[in-house]
Formats: sequence, C-alpha cells, structure tokens
Amino acid sequence: MSSVSIVVPARNEEELLPRCLFALRQQELDDFEIVVVDSASSDNTQQVAESFGVRVIRLEEPGVARARQAGFEAAHGDIIVSSDADAITEPDWLQRIVAPFTDPAVIGTFGTIELTGQRIWTRLGHAFFTGFQAVNLRLGHPLFCGPNFAVRKDAFLEVDGFRVNGRYPNEAEDVLLAQRLKKRGKIVFLPHNKVVVSSRRLDKGQGLRYTGHHAGVYLKVCWFGKARRGGKSRQLHLDQRS
Repeated sequence: MSSVSIVVPARNEEELLPRCLFALRQQELDDFEIVVVDSASSDNTQQVAESFGVRVIRLEEPGVARARQAGFEAAHGDIIVSSDADAITEPDWLQRIVAPFTDPAVIGTFGTIELTGQRIWTRLGHAFFTGFQAVNLRLGHPLFCGPNFAVRKDAFLEVDGFRVNGRYPNEAEDVLLAQRLKKRGKIVFLPHNKVVVSSRRLDKGQGLRYTGHHAGVYLKVCWFGKARRGGKSRQLHLDQRS
C-alpha cells in the first residue's frame, strides 16, 4: 500500500477537534500521517491539534477550499484522505477507504456521512443522501463529501486540486474536484463506509433550508458545472471536458 495522509481543515474547532483526532488515532491501518490545517482560527485550535502530536499548518486567510488545498499540497502521502474537524470515524474507516487503491486504475474513493443524533429525520437523511450519491455516480457524477473521500495525490495535482480557473470556490469544493477527476480514472463509492458528523448546522429549525440549499448546490455543480466565489454574481465555471 502506498503512503497515506489524512488532511483535516479546522477553523475555531477547539471543542470538536479532540474527538476527531482521538478517533483518527484509533485507526487500524498502520503508518499514516495526520495534517491539521488551522484556517485562521482565533481560538485554541492550533494548540489542541499540537497536543495530539499531528502536523499543523497555520493559514492566516480563512476558507475551507484554501485550507484543504494547503493540506493536500503539504501531505507526504501518495494517497490523501479528506476529513473534517467535526467528523468521527470508526477504527476501520481509513483501511476501507484506501483499500480500492490497490487497483492502479482507481484515482478516488468516497464514502457517506451520517449526522449525530437519533432523530428519525437524521436516519432518513442518511439513507437519502447515500442513495443520492449512488444514483448520481451511476449517472456519471460522483459526489465527494469533504469528511469522507480519498484521492491519489498526483491526480489531485494534475487538475490543480480545489482551485477552479486559479480561484477557490466558496462552496462544493469537494464535488467540483470529483467532477474534474472522473474522466481521469476510476472512482469508487463505498456506501457502507460512513463517518458521523455534527448536526450543528441543522440546529434552530434550519434542517429544511440547509438540505434544500445543498441539494441545489449539488445539482448546479454536477449538471451545470458552476459554484459561487465571493457572491452570487461571481461564478466559477467548470470545464466538463476535463
């Protein structure tokens, strides 16, 4: 197996980051590195990450796409795995997401996510999203999700990573990357390899609005090749031929 790096972007995540890093430290796969990108945090994110003995990169300009890019470029591994500061992984998660790379034709893998909590709508949402990913992949549009995908570093660099036309998108940087990689090699979906992420964005009755917004983003990116940068009037256009 090639060398593996896990990249975790974090902005003001001193509260949730310890759970993420503790879970990553329990992974059954041997010999991997963890890179935390402190994205202009104003709290103790950097100190928390350093207390776990991981590599820390500090950025003074925020932005999740920019943070992921910095982490991926700095990663030592031939295979780079993406996670998030609010994600909790099972001990076999890393081993499962990198296993398909034994096939040299595979350049990317991705799993799914489940929100914290035991409410019926969280379970239904997980089932819906997993099915949504599967259907879109069959239609030729893989849906990477930030806390749970992996790529070969050389393929990532060939498409300029998360940058589109030299700029960083404000949304869907993970899905945009998948669209540009899909014609360069095989992408494998692992529907049973999930991570649990915080449902904090759905607090205060914002679930329907959040779900509707992101469904619209996915459709816009996958089928029209567009994502916002700095406002609705400024669009990044994805060359679907790449």
